[in-house]
Amino acid sequence: MAAAEEPRDESRSFLHKLSQHGDKYRSSIHTRMLIAPYDDYLVAWSQEHLRLFAVNSKTFSDAGEPDDCMELLLSNPPVYDVDNVLVSCTKHLLLSGPRGITVVALPKTPATLAKEKKASCKSWTLGEHFFLCHKSISLVDVAWHPDSESGLHVLALTSDNNLRLYDIVEPQSAQLVLPVGVNHSISGTLSASVGDAAVSFDFGELSAEGKARQVFVLGGSGDIYLTHVSPHDDNRSHLRPVFGPLSMQPQADDNYGVDGYSIICLPAAVPVLVIATTGGTLYHCLALGTCSFSNGTREECEEVSLYVFEKIKLDLTFSLSTAEEEIFSCPIRLHKDSTNNQRYICVHNAGVHAVAVPFIDHLQAFAEDDTGMQMVSQLHTETSIVENLLCTRALASSKPASPVGVAVLPGHPGPQLIVLTATWKIVTMMLMQGYQSYLPALLSQSQQDLLHSQQGTRSSSSNSLVAHIKQLLEGCSLPTLAQAAEDCTPQQSLEILLTATQRIREQWLQKLEACQLLIARRVQAAHDQRDLQLEKLSTLLEELTALQQRDKALRTRYEALYTTQQKLVKRVEDVLHQLQRQVPVLSAAEQAMTEELKTIQEQLKVFKESLEQAQAKQRYQQQSNRDQEANKIAGGRYQPRNLTPNQVEQIRKALKQEGDVISDLVQRVSALMD
Repeated sequence: MAAAEEPRDESRSFLHKLSQHGDKYRSSIHTRMLIAPYDDYLVAWSQEHLRLFAVNSKTFSDAGEPDDCMELLLSNPPVYDVDNVLVSCTKHLLLSGPRGITVVALPKTPATLAKEKKASCKSWTLGEHFFLCHKSISLVDVAWHPDSESGLHVLALTSDNNLRLYDIVEPQSAQLVLPVGVNHSISGTLSASVGDAAVSFDFGELSAEGKARQVFVLGGSGDIYLTHVSPHDDNRSHLRPVFGPLSMQPQADDNYGVDGYSIICLPAAVPVLVIATTGGTLYHCLALGTCSFSNGTREECEEVSLYVFEKIKLDLTFSLSTAEEEIFSCPIRLHKDSTNNQRYICVHNAGVHAVAVPFIDHLQAFAEDDTGMQMVSQLHTETSIVENLLCTRALASSKPASPVGVAVLPGHPGPQLIVLTATWKIVTMMLMQGYQSYLPALLSQSQQDLLHSQQGTRSSSSNSLVAHIKQLLEGCSLPTLAQAAEDCTPQQSLEILLTATQRIREQWLQKLEACQLLIARRVQAAHDQRDLQLEKLSTLLEELTALQQRDKALRTRYEALYTTQQKLVKRVEDVLHQLQRQVPVLSAAEQAMTEELKTIQEQLKVFKESLEQAQAKQRYQQQSNRDQEANKIAGGRYQPRNLTPNQVEQIRKALKQEGDVISDLVQRVSALMD
């Protein structure tokens, strides 16, 4: 990780206006978030001027001329102290403090900020009447609801242990009031004194029905409650049940602390909760189990339990561990990193830490494994990576110096962290782009491990060993000391120097050991892969020899079959030649005679039919003549009755012609037959 850059003179105008607060927040124990990213701009709240200032974020990273900051004037500025600035995806901004919530409608396009030095923004207060009438109730935590289709729903946690859902379009009344915890009926002051007041909440994953989202609520006693809140819920519907306090496994004597301060839920296959205490301790938990309900009643509920898989004790100061350091209060405020889902930022009155949880990637890979071959025991239990980025409290005896703003902006070659200190200085530093495990799995002969080794080989092509080692050697070996104790004695200065030297040695030795282990594992994996490849090469050579022998046998057989085929083809050609020679060949005269014979044969058929017709007519005439002669004998001379002499003469001529034709046909048939 690159070293932190010194504050630049280019931002003097922007910081000068903010520095008019003086030392108001310098000795405060509680952390504040007075800056928030708005596209390429950084928006900061000025309690002194009761307005917002916006400046281009490149002002703190580029060496060019700085951009002048723009002022955003509010139509209804808050009348209370603002502790938190939060921007939504719909270009709305929340200004929240213990006594209320104010919504600011930012310009829809950041280009508006570049064109105008001053701009007027509409602002209004949420639940103004409620906070005005309930002086003993204060705002504890607030967040935009991630499932709001319009992006206009705000969920607030108040000190009376109630979750209040607001629609910023209807700001005066809460859309939903949901009690959480066990003592929500008593006053906020009393519940806080006994440690039952809720101190923080965060959203989890969507329920199985996809209608409501999990909300984890952290109490000051360390108890965690679970409920579900949808943007469509209201007071007229049946209130959703609250589960808890959730049991934490494995059991601990101190119940994992009784001083909870902040909670976040990291997105993963299983919700990963991070719990921060006021003593500088972090707990990483898995929320296992499901709660299903219908119409607000518990029909089926499998108890949700928190399984603590890691505990982290942050190094808050440079001094050696003493009783004074162990007892001083250091509330930690957690913030998600929008550029990396497995990393979050810890802000406290001693500086800033960044914590990465590589276990989330292993958990996601385990959830996406569809082969069913992966066992739960194969989940990597790699420890989280803690980076001490900024130290504002060198010694436990020093005054608290909480940063008043932290923002993470995406950039190249990596995300950029911008910290606004209580002395109104800007410190920028580059965060790591990603985190890799330095313990690669050894190559195995099993099918599953071979599959993973192949995937590892493909990934190593894009991430070389040199780049991996460089990544291991990166990181913040020592935090930037932004604000030391003014009354630091020479002995304390020497102690700081010795502690810093010791930390550098330990961290560098640890990094070098990690690099050594990485190289040894890579060498061992390379040797195993070489042995495996040599074994595969030997097997392939044996298969090649067998294939060559088989190829030789097939070639010999092919040549024999080819010779036999050629012989068969020659015999077939000879047979066809002999058959062709036996086919008779006719001359032209013979072919003409053949055609003539065919024609005569056809004519004979026609003549035969004509002859049969003529013979039939002859028989008919003979029969008619016999009948006429018989009639003459019987009745005397036959006298035609109806025929005229002319008709009789025509009949005789026709009969004579028919007789001539018949005689001619008979002669021709006789000649043909001869």
